[in-house]
Amino acid sequence: MQPHEKKHLLIVDDEPVILQILKAVFEEEPWRLTLVGTGAEARRVLQSERVDLLLTDKNLPDVNGLELLRIAKEREPLCEVIILTGYGSLETALAAMELDAFDYVLKPLNNVFDIRKKARQAFAKQDVALENRRLILELREKNGALEAALDETRALQAELIQSEKLAGIGTLAAGIAHEISSPLFGIMGLAEAIADEQDLALAQSYARDVVEYCRTVRDIVVELSSYSRAASNEYLTTVELARVVHDALRLVERSADVRNVRFEMDIEEGLLLQARTNEVQQVFVNLLKNAAEATGEQEGGGLVRLAAGRTGNTVWATVSDNGPGIEPEKQKLIFDPFYTTKAPGKGTGLGLNIVYRIVTKYRGVITVDSRPGQGATFELRFPLDP
Repeated sequence: MQPHEKKHLLIVDDEPVILQILKAVFEEEPWRLTLVGTGAEARRVLQSERVDLLLTDKNLPDVNGLELLRIAKEREPLCEVIILTGYGSLETALAAMELDAFDYVLKPLNNVFDIRKKARQAFAKQDVALENRRLILELREKNGALEAALDETRALQAELIQSEKLAGIGTLAAGIAHEISSPLFGIMGLAEAIADEQDLALAQSYARDVVEYCRTVRDIVVELSSYSRAASNEYLTTVELARVVHDALRLVERSADVRNVRFEMDIEEGLLLQARTNEVQQVFVNLLKNAAEATGEQEGGGLVRLAAGRTGNTVWATVSDNGPGIEPEKQKLIFDPFYTTKAPGKGTGLGLNIVYRIVTKYRGVITVDSRPGQGATFELRFPLDP
């Protein structure tokens, strides 16, 4: 129904006197009236026009009033119907109610204006139903828009996480190049020795050493390629926290700027999380790398401690360092995107924001406790499903 369009009332009765009376009752109402004397005419109107309220006699000579009720509801479920009958029975009243009639009225009418009151009530009920329908459609449209926006946000977040991960690989690259150069130098020297070696047993020994060096290079490349892989390609799985943390530590230790840092681990065995392995690894790579970079210039060397355990239905982990600490006013900002305490060119300002996004994605919480000159401790807590 279009806004400001008149309501359409269709009245059906095979008695001309009743039609005239009903016409007089409703002619002052702001509704469009259609009066017909047969069920066949009423059916034609119902099938060709929009009808908002059907007022029909039950016992018509051709088409039964209950059949007209059924047709009206099929054409427009929100059409209201009032049944008039001079031969009322409990059975027919129940049949009308089962077909969702608004009311069932006996003739003769004690007060003809009561029927006008019932018609107004029927239109009021219909207006509420129409408004509900409009609100539901509007809500569905908004939900669709929100779902689309949420999908876009998820895609952008995945891209952001992957971009930060690739940026972090640049920090690790120098150390990894150093790690690979040593076995490659050994491979080259042994290969030259094999070429000139006449002793078969010694040549075979050199060859075995070459294989071991190649395996070392392979392990380094596998670790790096596993870390750089997009987490969206992984499924949720049971993550063994101790293994993932040790993998993250190996990646960080290959970085050239953590050579003056000592790492200590105290991880309870058997800690499991339902998550993507790659994302959990990225959380600890970022936290360990940040802690190591913060302590690398400490007199006597840096110290980074990582502890993890379980308390009740919570898995917790802490990453602590003996660095310069974080000023209180900065602690409120460190999880914001693009905020960094590092020197220009030393960080993207996305690392801790990515950590925060991943942790909260798995219903976890991350907090920081730090005082200037006394280092910093980041604590993570993940709920376990009951």
